[in-house]
Amino acid sequence: MYSARTIVVTGGTRGLGHSIAVAFASKGDEVWILSRNAPSELPSSHIRHLTADVRSPHQLRQAVSTICKDSPVIDVWINNVGFGTPIPFLKADNAFWEELFTVNFWGTVHGTRAALPVLRRPGGSIINVGSLAALMYPSGHSAYSTSKAAVIALTRSNAVEFAALGIRVNAIAPGPLDTEGFRAASVDPQKRALTIPTRKLISPEEVAVTCLFLADPIASLTGQVLVVDGGAHAAGCYI
Repeated sequence: MYSARTIVVTGGTRGLGHSIAVAFASKGDEVWILSRNAPSELPSSHIRHLTADVRSPHQLRQAVSTICKDSPVIDVWINNVGFGTPIPFLKADNAFWEELFTVNFWGTVHGTRAALPVLRRPGGSIINVGSLAALMYPSGHSAYSTSKAAVIALTRSNAVEFAALGIRVNAIAPGPLDTEGFRAASVDPQKRALTIPTRKLISPEEVAVTCLFLADPIASLTGQVLVVDGGAHAAGCYI
């Protein structure tokens, strides 16, 4: 018989975070999504929402306190919130770099700090959402690539440090995701897909399934970065 877990997903109201939340809920897990704005509706009775901004350690601690009134421990914490806008290095000012790092990197740090005291020991899991851009460094993405590379470095450092606690830390590096945000950008999805060996954008559901795998209690699976990109990294064809 399946034993339901407590899962937390930051930024779980739309896009990739939404797909991750739905994937865990479909297994019967109790999922909490944290975001600045409440969704108009929740897709499952197993999904609940709390308002919390990853830029605020205080709000994240408050959210964890609320969750722990319902469940004494958190089994899986997923640092999903992130954003990126392509701007050439010479045009990206300090404010742009600071905002990217505040959300992408520091949001991951704040989330990890909030989760760590209440993660199941042993058996707890942290999953960080990185990006293929952290591994391939496309032109015009200096700030975004650097912030996501920092997330990967943090993942590996924490995996080593938290191993003694029985807590695993892994990351996913998705390629171009077929989301509303991606399609709203000035990119031709069909043309972009042709640069990927599988000739398709990465679906959020594929990344969500990867999260399910990383959340399984495989004690030795830690410090890893799983690339979900249709073979783009192997072929060296980010653009």
